[in-house]
Parts: sequence; C-alpha cells; structure tokens
Amino acid sequence: MNKIIYRICLLGFLFFSVHAMGQSKIEQLEAKLATAAEEEKTGIYNELSIQYYASDAQKSLENGKKALEGALATEDIGAQAKAHINMGMANHKLKNYNDAIGNYKGAKTIYETHNSKEGVAYTHIQLGVTYNGMKNTSSAISNFQKAFDAYNELKNNVGMAGALMSMGDAYLKTKKTNKAIAKYKESIPYYEGGKDNKGLAHVYNKIGAAYSNFGNFSEAKKMLTKAMDIAKANNLSRIKKEIDRNLQIVTDNEQSTVAGKSEFAMAEEAKVEEQIQELEDKSSQLQEQTSDFLSKINQLTGEKKIIALMAKVSEDALGKEKLLKEKKEQELALEIQHSELQSAELEKKNAIVKQQELVVAQQQTQLLALIGGVVFLAAIAFLILNRYQQKKKANTLLSQQNKEITEQKEEISGQKEKLEVQKSELERTNTQISDSIDYAKRIQSALLSSQAKIESLLPESFVLFKPKAVVSGDFYWVNESNGKVLFAAADCTGHGVPGAFMSIISNNVLDDIISQRGITNPGQVLKSASDEIIDKLQDKDAKAATSASGATAAVEVKDGMDIALCSLDKSTLQLQYAGAHNPLYLIRNGELIEYRGDRLFIGNTDDSTVFKTHDIQLQKGDMLYVFSDGFPDQKGGANKKKFYYKPFQDMLLEVHKKPMEEQHTHLDKVITDWIGDNEQIDDILIFGIRV
Repeated sequence: MNKIIYRICLLGFLFFSVHAMGQSKIEQLEAKLATAAEEEKTGIYNELSIQYYASDAQKSLENGKKALEGALATEDIGAQAKAHINMGMANHKLKNYNDAIGNYKGAKTIYETHNSKEGVAYTHIQLGVTYNGMKNTSSAISNFQKAFDAYNELKNNVGMAGALMSMGDAYLKTKKTNKAIAKYKESIPYYEGGKDNKGLAHVYNKIGAAYSNFGNFSEAKKMLTKAMDIAKANNLSRIKKEIDRNLQIVTDNEQSTVAGKSEFAMAEEAKVEEQIQELEDKSSQLQEQTSDFLSKINQLTGEKKIIALMAKVSEDALGKEKLLKEKKEQELALEIQHSELQSAELEKKNAIVKQQELVVAQQQTQLLALIGGVVFLAAIAFLILNRYQQKKKANTLLSQQNKEITEQKEEISGQKEKLEVQKSELERTNTQISDSIDYAKRIQSALLSSQAKIESLLPESFVLFKPKAVVSGDFYWVNESNGKVLFAAADCTGHGVPGAFMSIISNNVLDDIISQRGITNPGQVLKSASDEIIDKLQDKDAKAATSASGATAAVEVKDGMDIALCSLDKSTLQLQYAGAHNPLYLIRNGELIEYRGDRLFIGNTDDSTVFKTHDIQLQKGDMLYVFSDGFPDQKGGANKKKFYYKPFQDMLLEVHKKPMEEQHTHLDKVITDWIGDNEQIDDILIFGIRV
C-alpha cells in the first residue's frame, strides 16, 4: 500500500511539473501573439493548440480554429493541414467524433492534392483511431488498411507494421481473437524488415496474451518465449517484466477451462457459426452505430446527474475552504492590530514616565539655580522656559497618540462586526454543504446492494461498512447471473466525495458487465471492468500519442480500484475468485487459507492484461471474507501503530464460528476501541459469508 501511495505521489509530482512547464510555454506563446506580425500568428496558434491539448481540449480546439482561419487567409497549405490535424485531435478528446472525422478528412484532402503519401497514411491512422473510439470497427479497419497501402508504396516497413498492429488491436477490442492474431502475425515480417526489435518483442507478447485469453496455452507459451528471447537479447527490461507476468499467468491457468472446455476448443467447434456471425456483423453496421448511440445517451444522462451533484458538492467544499482561509487571515490581521494597540499603549506609558523624569530633573535644576544665586537667574529662567516647551511638545505627542489609539480601537471594532457577519455566512454555507453531502450519501446508499438483496442471495452473511467521511470510496456489491451469485468488496482511489464518485462509476460498470454481457468468470469481469473504466475516464484512443509511423504510446490511468470478486455456484458449492490486490480469506476446520489477487490495478491495464481466476471447491460450513485494507491499516492502540494483517487474521479465526450478527458486533467494537481518540485514516469494509 505504501508503494502504491509513493507511486501515486510521484506521478502527481511529475504531472504538475510537466503541467507547470507547459503553462510557461503557453504564457510565452500568448505573450508573443501581442507583438507578432499577422503572417506569424498562424504558426503561434497552431503551437498553442498543441500545447493546450494535454490540459484544456476546448482551448486547443479554439486555437486550432484560429490557426485555420489565418492559414486560409495567407493560403499557407502546410499550416492548413496542421490546423486540421490539431482540431481533429482536440475534437476526438472532447468526444466530438464526427467533427474529428471531418477535420482529418480535410487534412487528408490537402495531403492528397499535394501528393504527400506520408501525410495521407498518417491521416488514415488517425481516422482509424477515431472510428475505433466510436466502436465502428469496420470503418476503423478500412482506414488502417488504407494506411498500410500508403506505407507500402513508401516502402516504410515500420509504418506498415504499425498499421497491421492497429488492425489487430481493433479486432481484439471486439473479441475477434483469431482475426486479431492473424493481423499481429502479419506485422512480424515488416518489423523484421525495419529492424525494430522492440516492435517484434511487443507483437509476440500481444500474440501470446491473445492466445492465452483464447485458451490456446501451448501457442501462448511459444509466442511469449519468442518475445522473451528478443527482449533479453535487446535489454528491453520493461517489456521483459510484462512477458514474465504473462508467462506465469499462462502456467497458472493452463489447466483451468470454462465449463470443461477452453474458448479455443469451443471456437474450433463453432467455425461455421463464426462465419455466419461475420456476415451478420457486416450487414448490421448502421444498426450497431444507432444502438451504441442510444445506449450512450441513455447511460450518459444518469451519470451526468451524478457528476453534476458531485461537482456541486466539490464546489461547495472549495467554497467552504476559501471562507475558512479568509476567516483565518482576518483573525490574524486582528491579532496584529491588537498587538500594535498594546505597543502604542506601552509607548504612551513610557512617555509619561519620561515626562515625570523631566519634571524631577527640572526641579533639581531649579534647586541648584536657587543655591547658585542671583547671578544665574537669567540662565535659570531660560532653562525653565526651555523645559516648559519640551513638556508642551510631549503632551501634544501624547494627545496625538491617544487619538490614533482610539481610531484603531474603532476600526478593530468594525472588523469584529464584519467577522461576525462572515461567521454567520460561513455557518449558512456549512449547512448547505452538509445538506449536499447528506444527499450524496443517500444516492450512494441507494446504489449499494440492499440488505434485502444480500439476505435473499446470501442468507448467512454480514457487512461491516464504516466510511471515513459521510460518503465512501469503498463499496460492497452483490448480483446474480446464470444461476451464480457474484459478490465483491472494492476499494476505489480516494475517499470522501472523490472516492464516492469513483465507487458509483465502478458499481455501475460491474452491473452493466453482468446484466448486459452475462459474464460470470471473475477474471474476465475484472478485465472488462478495467477496460470500461479506462474508456469512461481517460478514453485510451484520445489519450494515445500516435505518430505518422503508426506507433502508439498509452498513457497510464490514475483512477480505478482494488477489488476481491467471487462467483459462487450454490448448487455445486464451486467458487471462482479473482482479485486486484485485495485477497480472499477462506476458513475451514480452524485453518485460514489466503488466496491472493494479482498485483494489478483496475483502471490501469492494457489489451494484453490477464487476471487469474482461482477455482475453489467449497464445503458446507466454510467461512469466506473479502475486505478492503482499511481495517488492517488503521492506526490506533496505545502506540498508535497499524492493526496489521496477522492480528486481523487471528481475530477472524477467533470469531468465525459465531453467528453473523455477533461477528459484525465484535469486529465493530474491536476497530472502534482500537481507533479511540485517533483519526480514522481510511474507509473500512469487511464482507463475511458462510457457505
């Protein structure tokens, strides 16, 4: 957990560092606009469009439009094509797919007119990526094929290989594994011709992962072994780690099949059905587009409502923080003025003491003058007059200081009245924020699996759920599909409002996968959930940096969840489990057995990622626990240390035979006593089920 936090902090630091550098470049370009000649502004607007792309797609689009206007006015063909590309990238990121297609086609027309085959190939790659984002696979494949043909004329082996890889990725995204593998294999000679060893290692790894997902484990091992040999020979450490992990997963899953047969075996028995399905796919393209569009609109409306509510809560929280900051600043100013007042009063007292000292000195001088005689009378008179004037000046100074102190007191009194008004406003704002967060909690509670549903599907069970804030990033989930009961304990990134937002999205994603696709294998569910979360939060195609050669570099996603997911066949007591960091505990005959999840993160995977599914034969009376890391990581006790996993396991062994309600009560009391007067540092979730 500490390593994950460290990596997240490091990524955050790098992001803000890059953002700050980008912002400096943007400011330089915008300052340059003020003095630039008209013929120079087109290039500046194009560069601003590129700089804004990462942080503000809307401003990127606006600057691209200004660049296009300037390029048209000056008949600068190269700048026109560049502006179309920049606008296409921005519209894709904003999910204005049709506008993006129009932009790329505009650039393609210019390249075709001026016989730039490299430019034509690049625009076809971008068109393919955009159509793939729209889930229009046939149009995506068509454009990737045209890119391949253009690179073929240029004798660009790496470009051809990249186009074929993109076709394979598009087929794999629609679960057409055989076609994906064929395209991946087709790219191999071109990578070899281009002497691109990194590309070779990458494609063999993709082929191996595809075979593994398909269930053809022998071919998977062959391909992954080839990938490993290339990676070792060329010191490709990052790819080597990915290949190592895929080889281990293939070894672990080699004996595991779905319903007695692998997908590969079932595919061999259904080749005729697959050919028929391909014909149906080709004839229903328009219907798929319409269905996808309506489905997105229907889903997007519900999420936008939730997003709007969460945005309002976050906005109110920021307003509260701003008011608190202003209050602290004004209280500090008041303290400073109070200190100044005390200093002024002290100076006044010192002046009085000095005046008294002057009077004493004057009296001593007068006494000496009398003793001195008449000779010194004139001098004494002069001295008395001089001292009198000094006294008068001192009195005038004291009067002025008193006046200033009085004015400061009146000003401070006025500021106190303003603070009272602001305090009243802050209390009203606090009430509004509390009401908004309470409403958000009601929404989150409504989305969680109800107690009635849990009791109907898992009669002997309990849920200990203690959010750190009013709303939570942890959530529990129960559903039923194809005669199997699926249940999970998940820990989303963050807690409070941000965590609750992620938990709502993740909950909906799990429901959609089960209800719409009917998948019950936990490993496959987690892979699909990770893909969906990436698509929803950071649109992989829009976030990918695609070069003219066709190579793409994916951007890591920082939002997602850790989860333990189980699928239980109650008739056979067969349990399947897969996890992302979060484990499953099984207690049988007084012994605790731990099944560990993969060291993967839902929301940060690629097409080659595979989650391991554990097959477990349960026995009557077995006790299962899935949970988040909130309980073991909570600090407390006399030394304010973590609870830790070993004491947590011992406690579960101690209580696992008790009724569900008694287990819940015991665990709740233990963690409450452990926290004591300390702060709860994370959401806490334990889901217990007796078979």
